[in-house]
Amino acid sequence: MRGRRWTTLVTAVALALGGLVGFSAAPAAADPPGGTLRNVYSDGQFCNSYGSEGVRTGLWSRYYCEYRQYGPNAPGFYFLWTFTS
Repeated sequence: MRGRRWTTLVTAVALALGGLVGFSAAPAAADPPGGTLRNVYSDGQFCNSYGSEGVRTGLWSRYYCEYRQYGPNAPGFYFLWTFTS
């Protein structure tokens, strides 16, 4: 009987702490208004090259390569956002 109570207590504490961590986490960055995410690249030059090629060929009217890094030691990525107006 003690084992079951102990397991229940440990589970309840773990769920409570998990909820606190999830609740206090920073929200994700919002998408640019009117933007469409086209792809994610590890190289900024390639992101800009592909974005400008899309403008040149008329696939979209403008683009934006957004750099995001999700931690001090994590790799950064370039998000290609496109706009049609």
